[in-house]
Amino acid sequence: MKRVRSGLLGMTAFLICITLSGCWSSSPVEDLNLEAGIAMDVAEESPQEEQIKEKGGNYPKKDLIKGTFQFIVPEESKGSGGPPPSQAKKFYNITETGDSVFEILRELSLRTNRPPIGFHLKTVVISSSLLRKVPLYELLDFFLGDNDIRPSVQLLISTGKAGDTLQEKIPGQTPAFILKEVFVNRKRNSRLLKPVALVNAIGPMKGDRSFLLPNVIAAESEIKLAGAGIINGKTQTYAGFLNESEVEGLMWIKGELKGGVVKSIDPKTKKNIVYEIESVKSHTKAIVQGDDISFRVRMTSEGRISENYNPNEDLGNNRLLGQEESIFQEKINSLAEQTLAKMHTLRADVGGFGDALRIQHPKVWKRVKDDWDKTFSTIPVQFSTDIHIEDYGASNTTAD
Repeated sequence: MKRVRSGLLGMTAFLICITLSGCWSSSPVEDLNLEAGIAMDVAEESPQEEQIKEKGGNYPKKDLIKGTFQFIVPEESKGSGGPPPSQAKKFYNITETGDSVFEILRELSLRTNRPPIGFHLKTVVISSSLLRKVPLYELLDFFLGDNDIRPSVQLLISTGKAGDTLQEKIPGQTPAFILKEVFVNRKRNSRLLKPVALVNAIGPMKGDRSFLLPNVIAAESEIKLAGAGIINGKTQTYAGFLNESEVEGLMWIKGELKGGVVKSIDPKTKKNIVYEIESVKSHTKAIVQGDDISFRVRMTSEGRISENYNPNEDLGNNRLLGQEESIFQEKINSLAEQTLAKMHTLRADVGGFGDALRIQHPKVWKRVKDDWDKTFSTIPVQFSTDIHIEDYGASNTTAD
């Protein structure tokens, strides 16, 4: 009996060891091309592709899309020499043109011995020029259907060349990772749009709703997130651009600010005064009277004065406090009205007004939803802002 038990225990231990030894079908990371970022532009063959084509390396295609694929370079051992790890280039880019994203990706298999893998894909950047020609859902169809690609992949648009945003800007850092992680600074800047993951784009695309993608531009050795591109709800193509101030106004309208500052000018002193945002709330009320629709947006915020260029002001004076609150209330209302004017001009509701109408007046929404962007372009919106300054920081300290 003891021998049987010992045999069973030995067999169990053997099976456990087998199951803990790893996956039989795994591949060493050094043998894979790990995708970090992908950029898509209007097709323009690279010099390498032109040489390959001249030598017979071509296949039937329409050169519609130029894909720039960024791959991570596996870490080398410490004793391998070369530059310090912090300065060594950690990625490399390959470009390919074609008319199918999937075919373009598979074509790379003829140019490298490592198969491209999308498990670690972080960022997809699409140029506005390409989105004028090809609908977004066509460009994203491959990404939505590939099981290797995670739905958390971040989407951006570029009013310049998307491929330029994946060029090295900071030595030792991977551009696709920078674009993914820069959104942690939303608590510091009120002109930074919420990130848009691949999964967040599915709803607007299926529902024919206009929406925004953060815009990234490249200039020499730097990149910057500047403004946002509008994707038209019906055509899924590029519909226009919101600049940084208009994005700031939109963030106030939607109450999606995590922090940042608002700068204005004191009309009496003609000097700058800066309000630091601590919290923001917004409520949109849809008003229906017969066939007439309107909206009322109320924005509230608490914060502090972080900069005041007039050292002689009595910052503890309640009357002065009320005046400064009024200055920023007018500034924020102005930003919101500027953003609304652009949305009306472009016939694109990206401020959540349709959602407010759908929730508060569902019957009315059913009547107007089919051509909502056009209907919205003529609907009046009233804005009101309530600012509460809680703190002046050390600026209120006196010598006494």
